[in-house]
Amino acid sequence: MPTVAPPLDPRLAALLARVWPALPGAVARAEALGASWTAASTPFVAWEDGRAVGHVGVIDLPLVLGGRPRRVGSIHAVCTDPDRRGRGLGVRLMREALAACRDRYETLVLTTLVPEFYVPFGFRSVREHAFSRALPAVTPGPGGRPLTGAPDDVALLRRLLARRAAVSGRLGSLEEGDVFLVALMLTWGDLSRVRYHADLDAVTVHEVRDRTLVLYDVVAETIPALPAVADALGCGAERIVTFFAPDRLGDGFVAEPWDVARTEAFGGDWFAGLMAHGPFAVEADEIMLPPLSRT
Repeated sequence: MPTVAPPLDPRLAALLARVWPALPGAVARAEALGASWTAASTPFVAWEDGRAVGHVGVIDLPLVLGGRPRRVGSIHAVCTDPDRRGRGLGVRLMREALAACRDRYETLVLTTLVPEFYVPFGFRSVREHAFSRALPAVTPGPGGRPLTGAPDDVALLRRLLARRAAVSGRLGSLEEGDVFLVALMLTWGDLSRVRYHADLDAVTVHEVRDRTLVLYDVVAETIPALPAVADALGCGAERIVTFFAPDRLGDGFVAEPWDVARTEAFGGDWFAGLMAHGPFAVEADEIMLPPLSRT
């Protein structure tokens, strides 16, 4: 029988809540959908008198990089208790985590709003892009079936995640669901942007804003071309923006360098800059690490 991952240690959850108040609730909602933070993330924790005061997490993240599958280490949830900052705890934990990763991963990635903290550890910023183009005309339709937290819907999503093709051949995830669902709960808190399209046997994560289709991810065994996606969504939008390289959707997209300011102007707050440590085959390409691979 598969090993059941333990729940998140409440002492660690308390630290995370002191730094990111919404995080423990998101972890709990993901656990209700069968996604385990503790299964996905290896913790490096500093303790003082039984109290967690610092944390660095490492996720084993399977990606496609430049057309080739690679397992990379994803550094995430780096934090220090607000009352213990300035004492070197974060530096110490980063060194411990990197030492543990040294023989396991050739490449490490992370996303952050404070890149200057990670530069001394050998990380460098990687430029990212969003991608846009006009949409082919389609007849507005229902846009797929909304998924819920019902067991059948969770099983359907898990089936697709287990067999997924990377959404991009340049940079896409092959992760089977724990990271995807935790990131979904962290970013939006629910499944409201997730739709199942039976004709494509595919799930899209999307929304429509001002006649612009905003496409965050596609989960399927084969990524459909843009006309099929547009027909399935049937949303009446005139333009599409993808937050992943759209090489598997088709041609005609224009890449736009992306950053935190552009995300905020676009009406979102999920973006943080990508950094890499070690070889990163697509560093000079027009790419984005998909939002639901970011924690």
